[in-house]
Amino acid sequence: MWLWGCLAPHPPIIVPEVGRGREREASATLKGMQGLAERLRDKKPEILLVLSPHAPFGDGLMFVEALRFEGGLQKFGVGGTLFEASGDRDASRDLVDFLKSSIPVPRWGTGTFQLDHASVVPLTWFHNAWGKLPPLVLANPIGLGLRAAFSLGKHLSEFRDSRKWALLASGDLSHRVTPEAPAGYHPDGSRFDALVMDSIRHNDAQALLDLDPAFVDRAGECGLRSVLALLGLAGKDPITVLSYEAPFGVGYATALWESPGEAETQNDGKLPGLARASIRNYLSTGRRLAADEAKRLYPGDELWEARQACFVSLKNRTDGSLRGCIGTLEPTCPSLGEEILQNAISSAVRDPRFQPLTLSELPGITVSVDVLSSPERISGRESLDPRRYGVIVEKGNRRGVLLPDLDGIDNVEEQLAVASRKAGLPGPEGADLWRFTVDRHMESRKQ
Repeated sequence: MWLWGCLAPHPPIIVPEVGRGREREASATLKGMQGLAERLRDKKPEILLVLSPHAPFGDGLMFVEALRFEGGLQKFGVGGTLFEASGDRDASRDLVDFLKSSIPVPRWGTGTFQLDHASVVPLTWFHNAWGKLPPLVLANPIGLGLRAAFSLGKHLSEFRDSRKWALLASGDLSHRVTPEAPAGYHPDGSRFDALVMDSIRHNDAQALLDLDPAFVDRAGECGLRSVLALLGLAGKDPITVLSYEAPFGVGYATALWESPGEAETQNDGKLPGLARASIRNYLSTGRRLAADEAKRLYPGDELWEARQACFVSLKNRTDGSLRGCIGTLEPTCPSLGEEILQNAISSAVRDPRFQPLTLSELPGITVSVDVLSSPERISGRESLDPRRYGVIVEKGNRRGVLLPDLDGIDNVEEQLAVASRKAGLPGPEGADLWRFTVDRHMESRKQ
């Protein structure tokens, strides 16, 4: 789920410890960054994707997978570390797996990584606003062509995860806007910046995609690919420009896109989040996520104090088709949380109707968890309602189960017919019938 995406400049001089008073010459940028931080103060993501044109680069979108990131500006006269943030290699690899069929995604792994100034400068404002940064996923888009950078943003908009993500697209515009520019002046500098700002305000990337490479080169920019990625992520949604200026001959822009909420969860996201974490851990390591670790990640008495049965369902995000569904009618584990851990793995790799799920498929799958009431025996079909009740058809050692409120099941006859087929019976005649209700927790709305 994407919460927001922003464009932020990265001149070290706007950090007071570097500028030592000269930062006031970029007053519009300071106001824009402060406004950005204030608007996002209560919208801290669980994962922050940072696109930096000054991080290590390669062909395509280069990912830096670190266990820990340190942010400092020692090269600009500021001693010590300004902040630290953890890396999230699992999140990085989930995103890489999702993108790798569309764009090159080289990866470089390390333990501790010293962030570049294009990351540190804007992150300073978020660190001040939030007190502590969320885990970071760092990538450099400089190895992408312009159309590939825009396509990256569009692909990001299609990436789904139970965690809340946000995008920090770092980039300065032309470095040649005025005669005092350190890279030298060129009249195409201001023309370039005008085109970029117009594209952001109208949320229209076409003019940027058609730019002559020689014109872009003359502008001396480093943020065009970050801009295009943000435009691709925003789709048709408006982007708010918070500031633009070129006080030192370099164009600085701040802009913000906020998700209108289409991808918000319909219900409590904790249960499908736990199910997804269980699946991801099993597919990555071959081991079940330990209950103690799961409790730390997803605390709550409703998960770990009560015993309840549940079903975990997996669907393909593109068309809503079923990809796996396994559950229990009576609790088999000490807690609902452990029931979810167990059934999530079973739905991913043990549903006999499907091939086992792979890690690369996981970002394209939606997860839902149905928590079941205790089944009650009924005398006949008149006690059923396929929207409200699930049904169990049981005869001898044969049993078929169907959850309530399923697409394509519009009446009791269809519900009983499908449940009977699942039991290997020609119909419900002579079988015992049971009904139950569910508390459905869906990871995301249908797209």
